Amino acid sequence: MASQSFEGDFSLKSIKLYPVVNNTIGKAIDIKDLVGEITLKESVLSASLYCNIVVKDIEENLISKLPLMGQERIELVLSAGQQKLRKNFYIYNIDGRVMKEKNQAYILHCCSHEALKNEVTRIVKRLDGVKAHEFIKDNLATITKKKFKYDESLHTFDMYVPNWRLFDTCIWFRPRTVPVAHKDSVGYLFWEGFDGYNFKSIDTLFDQDTYPNKDVIYSFAQGNTANTDTKYRVINYASPKVFNVFDDARSGSYSHDAVYIDANHRTARIYRTTADDFWKESKHLGNLKPFRSGGGDDLVDFSKGSGRMIYRPSTVNTFGKWKPDQSTNGKDMVDEANKIYEKSVYRFYFMQYNTLDISIPGDLDIRAGNIINISIPEPKVNKDSVKKDKRLSGKYLVNSVTHILNRDKLSTRITLTRDSFGGSNISDKTSSEKQVNVGR
Repeated sequence: MASQSFEGDFSLKSIKLYPVVNNTIGKAIDIKDLVGEITLKESVLSASLYCNIVVKDIEENLISKLPLMGQERIELVLSAGQQKLRKNFYIYNIDGRVMKEKNQAYILHCCSHEALKNEVTRIVKRLDGVKAHEFIKDNLATITKKKFKYDESLHTFDMYVPNWRLFDTCIWFRPRTVPVAHKDSVGYLFWEGFDGYNFKSIDTLFDQDTYPNKDVIYSFAQGNTANTDTKYRVINYASPKVFNVFDDARSGSYSHDAVYIDANHRTARIYRTTADDFWKESKHLGNLKPFRSGGGDDLVDFSKGSGRMIYRPSTVNTFGKWKPDQSTNGKDMVDEANKIYEKSVYRFYFMQYNTLDISIPGDLDIRAGNIINISIPEPKVNKDSVKKDKRLSGKYLVNSVTHILNRDKLSTRITLTRDSFGGSNISDKTSSEKQVNVGR
């Protein structure tokens, strides 16, 4: 569906508060007239949906009267054009309370019911030959009936889960899971969206069609130019980060040394990996990679030295064998699993490298995890010839969606990310993975 044409084109149907009475859900209270602002947020980096509600409590004093003590249910129904959203949230925090005579204001912080259940859902078990998507599917079913969408994972895990929360365990799998559809890459995202839970490969997300279809481009038009389509317009935008070479080098995003330590045999193997090793085997949203390969003249070759050293245990055949679908050919499979994890250091760092924050007229259908196409004009604008900024424009992953509504308008703020820039790639020298040394 198309987004609304303007920010005032929406309706807050109802917002009801269900108090807790004698440990059971009581009769609904309509608090629509007390609400000043509502913020709804989903993100591919968050295992729960969140909702903040600014309450202007005039002579009601609900905090003491009910009283509000946590876990009260909030039922929210709103619409924008033909779009409709109905969600339930649960209060977990109240802050920002300001009182003046008979009036007061405060913020209700709410989350999904599953986020509260997660706090008392601990996993203590041995996994033998279990794939990540199988584990998440089976354990999510114990706390929710919401839909679960996933990409099949390739490898199995043999490990102990040491009393972790369910969501923490799901997040632990993210950088260690390889998708069946992209066997040379690595990296998943686990999040709750407005339609349910997701465990999706980053490469599969990057490879999907743009929202709502391939022909739609969200465009920003400056005041002295014509805006041809008000449904898919960008009201404003900001690019909070361009790059920081110091941060990139010190985080090991150009290259890093991975030290695999086998305490049982008192051995240590050191492998150097570079961003190029990850780049050539993964999907990307743009053509221009955000780093230079090689050196020359006054350019520093960051692949020749290690910006970071990462230590990992390599307990061969002690805590279970890593089981790929293909033959091992005598390789140390625990170290092979570590090498796959090295790629995820680059995958997750660069996934959020190019960030763009935009605001659009409220769109209740857009979801975190969508891919959208953006057109941003160059700062120098000619009325007769508007050129787009190739570096900023192009495809992005919807990292997070925040709907903000009050009595006057509904707007949607989106944080977009991608691991690359628009425009053509630069030609440079590339490096490849190598073992630096083997020693005791």
